[in-house]
Amino acid sequence: MGYLSATAEAGQYDVVRAVERLAAKGGPGPLRQGFSLIRLQFSRYKVRPEEYFTFALWRKDRGRAFLRDFIANRRIKAFNASLNMPDRGLAHDLVNDKLATEALLHARGLPVSKTLAAFAPDGASLPDLPYLRPLHSAEDLQAFFSDPANLPVFGKPRADSFARGAAAISGLAEPGKLRFLTGEVVPIDGLAAEIVRDWRQGYVFQPFYQCEASLRPHVGAAMASVRIVTLWTDRGIEPWYAVIRLPARSAMHDGDAKDDRIWGLIDITSGEVVKLRILRDPQTEDLRHGNDPDQPFLGFRIPDWARAVELCREAHASFPGHGIIGWDVFLTDAGPILNEANANPGHVYQAAAQRPLLNPDLRPAYERARAFAQKHGGGSPAF
Repeated sequence: MGYLSATAEAGQYDVVRAVERLAAKGGPGPLRQGFSLIRLQFSRYKVRPEEYFTFALWRKDRGRAFLRDFIANRRIKAFNASLNMPDRGLAHDLVNDKLATEALLHARGLPVSKTLAAFAPDGASLPDLPYLRPLHSAEDLQAFFSDPANLPVFGKPRADSFARGAAAISGLAEPGKLRFLTGEVVPIDGLAAEIVRDWRQGYVFQPFYQCEASLRPHVGAAMASVRIVTLWTDRGIEPWYAVIRLPARSAMHDGDAKDDRIWGLIDITSGEVVKLRILRDPQTEDLRHGNDPDQPFLGFRIPDWARAVELCREAHASFPGHGIIGWDVFLTDAGPILNEANANPGHVYQAAAQRPLLNPDLRPAYERARAFAQKHGGGSPAF
């Protein structure tokens, strides 16, 4: 266990406990669940046990038609790759490197989250960004952490995902110790040593961004990113769907946490929050509130929505070989900024909407993207 391991630990799924909880709430018995888990896992749908519970696949209304249009985690990579266009050039290394993507979008004049400092071990290269401070050792990290002028700050691995290893550092607790947003106090030398040991691909530090003022009561102190997915079709770059991921109340970010997380489905055209769900607990009713029980979040209009969507469309133009990109957008008081690009996005829509990805509302745009990819060396297989 380390100072940055809480997210990875929270992401581990206890199947036995989930079976017991579902049976206790009136769901199928353990034997029936076990049979379904095995059948779905080894079927052509390749459903993992976690997905059986997250998407309530025991329910009678989630039969073959639901599974036909559902994209399980084990099929996501093939699904996303099928929309790529090799003839137009793929940039996997670029889009998978947070710093390289930032440098490209910054050069294009697009608003991006700025990396203030980056740990680059063993002489690893860093892009030429005027505001970027290189850190090459544990001693460099300790000096960075010890200067109050650098805090608060948000740290995350350069090349990982799901917010694993990420931490919001509020400031100095006392000489030689940092305080996380959760209130946890950690030693500076211990944190620096862990980063050097565990994140050899690099570790980056951004300002501690906060949500736009009207969003903040619903979100809390941590940043809630908005995932906007865009497709490249014969109509150009189309926004496909959007989801806002609220951090758990006790978390430093919107990644995996032990407490409940709420995901909101956003109408891609209007920016209105149209559905709120607790992630991983489909037996609960739809929600009306986010992290503030006194202020309804359902029906909330996301600020600067048109600009946020347009930014994603403009940024996607930098990756002409990628037919699908998932953008993580921060909505701040200064306007929306692009935080990350994901060429292999996990389709969070399915959890937020409790619908399969290729439902009748979303399938037409997918078919346009696949047809366009077929003209440029991709588009196979069909889903």
